Amino acid sequence: METVDPLLIAFLPKDIRSMFFPYASVQLVALLMNLLIGFMMSMVIAHHFRKYASAFCNRQDFSRLFPLLMLSVILIITVVKASLALALGLVGALSIVRFRTPIKEPEELLYLFLNIGIAVALGAGQTLAAILACFVTLALVTLVKRYDVKQDNENGLFMSLVHSSPDGYKDTVVIEKLNELLLQHAQRIELRRIDTDDHQFNATFFVSLNSASQLDDMVMELKQTFEGINISLLEQHNIAGV
Repeated sequence: METVDPLLIAFLPKDIRSMFFPYASVQLVALLMNLLIGFMMSMVIAHHFRKYASAFCNRQDFSRLFPLLMLSVILIITVVKASLALALGLVGALSIVRFRTPIKEPEELLYLFLNIGIAVALGAGQTLAAILACFVTLALVTLVKRYDVKQDNENGLFMSLVHSSPDGYKDTVVIEKLNELLLQHAQRIELRRIDTDDHQFNATFFVSLNSASQLDDMVMELKQTFEGINISLLEQHNIAGV
């Protein structure tokens, strides 16, 4: 690796030289350019995450971490590639420092890996490859997302039902009655969860509808069949992984 201009460091004291230029110094101009490029690409990835991701999290706050992650990895890779000793030291440091980041959704991890991959390429000096990979990846993901939206015309909702009955009921009767009622109005239903006790049930269904009138009829019949039922609806794209 090329070092800094000897004329620049010739006037520095020996201790200062050993502190700032211990051996093969990094190319500061290239590092600065890669940091700026990485920052801009991380902002593009963050915008893509906020617009197209379906992760059930605060996407605005989560995407703000991308620039810091990108710049940190670029710096680490740029410094480490200058020395085998630093590379071995990084392995030892990472074996001690354990990160406990509560990432629960695969889509969040995929965007983090994209940032890390681009940052590694920039830190290794593969600037053009990093830029090309970033924009091609985001373009292909965008096309897939838009194609899926156009192809899948299913209007899906998650319906949560809570009902209490002083007379009580059996689990099989409740499930069978709910299935029959919902199928009269929905194109497709899936029972996702049901909790029951002697006098109350709490059920969650995924229901596929073609129109708002079907939903109105379904809600009306549920209220007529189960007096005092509590109905909550959530659009499917607000749930991660669906």
